[in-house]
Amino acid sequence: MRVLWGAGIAVLLVIIGWSMMARQGEAGHIPSYLEDAALPSAQAQSQTLGDDSFPDIPTWRPVDPENLLLIDVETGRIAIELADWIAPRHVDRMRTAARDGFYDGRRFYRVIDGFVAQGGRGEDESAQDLPQYPALTGEFWVAGAQVDFTAMIDADLYAPRVGHVSGFPVASTEDGSQVWPLHCPGTVAMARDTDPDSGDVEFYIVIGHGPRHLDRIMSVFGRVIDGMEHVQALNRGDPAVNSGVIADITDQDLIVSVRLAADLPADQRPAYEVMDTRSADFHARKAARRERTHEFFFETPPPVIEACHLPAPVRRL
Repeated sequence: MRVLWGAGIAVLLVIIGWSMMARQGEAGHIPSYLEDAALPSAQAQSQTLGDDSFPDIPTWRPVDPENLLLIDVETGRIAIELADWIAPRHVDRMRTAARDGFYDGRRFYRVIDGFVAQGGRGEDESAQDLPQYPALTGEFWVAGAQVDFTAMIDADLYAPRVGHVSGFPVASTEDGSQVWPLHCPGTVAMARDTDPDSGDVEFYIVIGHGPRHLDRIMSVFGRVIDGMEHVQALNRGDPAVNSGVIADITDQDLIVSVRLAADLPADQRPAYEVMDTRSADFHARKAARRERTHEFFFETPPPVIEACHLPAPVRRL
């Protein structure tokens, strides 16, 4: 079994505080419009920042079908955008394994509530020696000069700077020389052994509060852009027993198939767009999330955003 070394069970405790009720409001929940409140228009934001702040950047960009990985489980479909800008070797491996049909019929066999859902190789003896998938050199960060990093002004506990690249929440060194993806809910990365260069086909999806202690030591190669409810519906293992491996195979959720959208017939191929994180509309969204002025907030929250709280919005066409 390939485990995520250094993974703290204490991460589970963070999740306990997530469930909360509003003091008022229909059905006793926090109204959704407070998350999607009316945002400043791109035009107004551009005027505030200067007309040249967002030159010719459309609000939405299409997801390349070659970078759209589709995992079908029994409850539905999980759509993942692959990030070949940060981990081209790992993305190529996922494309190859998907086209080989390697994942079809395998399972999510290690699922820890509030942490990760892990699948792929599994503990089956027949999957322990896979010469067709040799170990990959780790891809943990990329030179800042190679990507278009859009910084946030908010402080972060784990990195000198945070922001976004191509819709992915990322961090950066103070001088911008290195950029790396964050372990936010929905982040997809390759599992490995102690050797940093030992990942092959075993992957995991973050399902809890971002385990940011894994940043820059695991090879992140994608993020879930649709179907996260199906990831959250996976059966859990006991983190105190065999690192969360689900002992009874009948309790492990089946991976029906893994395919690239590019390989599906055109009439069966889903299409998505992601809000460009360089755009005026995304900048306005950050500003609105930072300044919580709605009357619902009788105590004004601090004007800060956690990077994991603001991934790029996605829409299915």
